[in-house]
Amino acid sequence: MKLSYKKLSLIAFLLLALGFLATSCKKDDTGPEDIGNPRVLYIRSTAPEQADSLLTGAFMGSLIAIVGEDLDHTVEIWFNDQQASLNPTYVTNRTILVNVPSSVPTEVTNQIRFVFSNDEEMLYEFFVNVPAPVLYSIKSEYVEDGDIAVLHGDFFFEPTTVEFTGGKEAEIVSLDKTELQVRVPEGAEMGEITVATNFGKAVSGFLFRDDRNVVVNFDDKRHRSWNSPIADVAAGEGRVPPCSGNYTYFEMDGVGAWQWVNELNMMYVAEDGETGRGNIPIFPGGATVNDWGVRFEINVPVEWREIPLEIFFAPFGADHGRDIPVPLARWRPWEETGVYQTDGWVTVTVPLTEFNEDKDGNPAELDDLSQFTNLTIMYFGAADNANDIYIAIDNVRVVKI
Repeated sequence: MKLSYKKLSLIAFLLLALGFLATSCKKDDTGPEDIGNPRVLYIRSTAPEQADSLLTGAFMGSLIAIVGEDLDHTVEIWFNDQQASLNPTYVTNRTILVNVPSSVPTEVTNQIRFVFSNDEEMLYEFFVNVPAPVLYSIKSEYVEDGDIAVLHGDFFFEPTTVEFTGGKEAEIVSLDKTELQVRVPEGAEMGEITVATNFGKAVSGFLFRDDRNVVVNFDDKRHRSWNSPIADVAAGEGRVPPCSGNYTYFEMDGVGAWQWVNELNMMYVAEDGETGRGNIPIFPGGATVNDWGVRFEINVPVEWREIPLEIFFAPFGADHGRDIPVPLARWRPWEETGVYQTDGWVTVTVPLTEFNEDKDGNPAELDDLSQFTNLTIMYFGAADNANDIYIAIDNVRVVKI
């Protein structure tokens, strides 16, 4: 059968028209996706006992439930500037289960940012509760300018600033959640240390270079010259670097049990004509046994074991006073581990409640603190073996603890 030219033209026109209609009925894939009208109604805890409590904020790492409408097109969730890990299984039209990121935000907006599959975004106010820093202690209260001070605490997060008394800001050498190492700035003064982050600040309960109630510092306040030697750091003496000018040290090889050796004895006697400062009580008025202690810096570069440090007081005119007898403390930092050795200088405190025996080991108690003007620290006691020792000591003081 032959088709005329007119009929062929008509058929071609009809085919083109049908193709146009078919194309116009297809969805335009390049247009914006319909994601509905997403919104958040409220946020609650996933813990059953707290399910009825609505949240305006949560701690890092907390699992929360976001309840709303048209949420199923959510592809990203950001808390401040930290992206949360989103599991599509827990994303539905009505709810999203998500953990608040455990990483600390650098930029704090106090908002959740939702990103949807069509690249549209939505913001919702929500606070990530990051604790303010806490400052527990310092490795050594005495550190010279330019040397490294080690601070112990918690919630140290970047960005962090550390300021010493006198408005001196320290250079941060290393930062960990529970430890800060900072370089002590030139001109740092005695006083508090302040650590600040984006989430608050902490002021130290201790005092950097606390110079209150110092008995001996081996610079302008000295003990008897014929007892333990003093390292003159300006002359380059001493086996360890200083923490605060000169220091005394106990050094001897092969020390055995009950060896009373002048060089292993730091003795401050108030009536001594050479170094004594007269009948001045060591403790201020009102000091009590339960609230006070003896504090000093110590540096032990070799292993120390067996023999303790004996620490005791004496009243004016009683020389060292051990034979009165007076209650003493036998400090044994190696008792739990069997050996004690430090990595540089550390600050230690011996509470007065540990001054609880006499020289023969019988129970004894301190009473009237106002009578004491003398203080002795000596390496002395029982031992099964001879020991080689080196113990450096500085800034012996009495403090409220």
